[in-house]
Amino acid sequence: MRRISISGFVSLLLIRLMFTLRRAGVSKSMVALSGSCRYYGLILAKPPSLGKIHDQMLAVLKEHPEGISEGEMRDALALPSDEQVQFGRRRRDLHYYHQIAKKRIGSKVVYIYVGPREQPLDAAPISSKLRAQAIHAAHGRCGMCGRTIEKHGIALVVDHKIPREWGGKTESDNLWAICEECNHGKKNLFASVDSAAMRSAIKHDSVHVRIGELLKAAGVGVPVPSMWLDIAANQDEWRKRLRELRYLGWVIAASRAGVPGGRFQSAYTLEKFTEWPPDATGWIANYERERAKRNRQKKS
Repeated sequence: MRRISISGFVSLLLIRLMFTLRRAGVSKSMVALSGSCRYYGLILAKPPSLGKIHDQMLAVLKEHPEGISEGEMRDALALPSDEQVQFGRRRRDLHYYHQIAKKRIGSKVVYIYVGPREQPLDAAPISSKLRAQAIHAAHGRCGMCGRTIEKHGIALVVDHKIPREWGGKTESDNLWAICEECNHGKKNLFASVDSAAMRSAIKHDSVHVRIGELLKAAGVGVPVPSMWLDIAANQDEWRKRLRELRYLGWVIAASRAGVPGGRFQSAYTLEKFTEWPPDATGWIANYERERAKRNRQKKS
């Protein structure tokens, strides 16, 4: 019988693991990623590990339930210069394991500790396969503003529709190709969003409830950009779902405002809302069936 060394046996096991995972859909990449495990070029992403500095940051956040800015956290921790450089990354590491809301108060952005997550956030990188699928599905058109590569000379980037911070997964249904300008605007817009309100809205199964709860979280009389509603709904026909809320007695006004580049952005303002029925989407579907039935009877 041929003998094999321990190192050779381990190598064979790793190679077999690589092919097994490849068959399961795990992508191969030669790009070095922070917080990942590498086996013969195979990257298995995992959330970053937390250390002493992270524990200190959590303690400061918990001491300020009203919220604390990043600058105030830095001052409270009095970190040495070498740790200051990594502060932003370490703060982002916490989001994988803890829910931390971001809220704008005047000109200041503060972070509010909500609590631990039931499961760590998805840390998987966007694979080449998923990236290619999103680009192919876009057909050269930005999924947000509708401009095209051919007509407007835009460049497309692949990004998460629902950010990982809000529970979004790295999977095809949550990825889209948008132009660089929209991607930049999206990140700036998200910086002003109440993360806790968005997470609370998108957790509902009903698309009508997701849209409605986001409008309620913004407040009566407050315009909500269409981008937020698009993300919360995560459905192509979200505008139809929005209009269907009027069956429940909701009143929502639409408006448009100019944005840089000569384009316009629509927004929706909640003027009146009612309590949700036990199954909002089912109730609306039944209402439309009954209405269609009544219309047929009138014509006959």
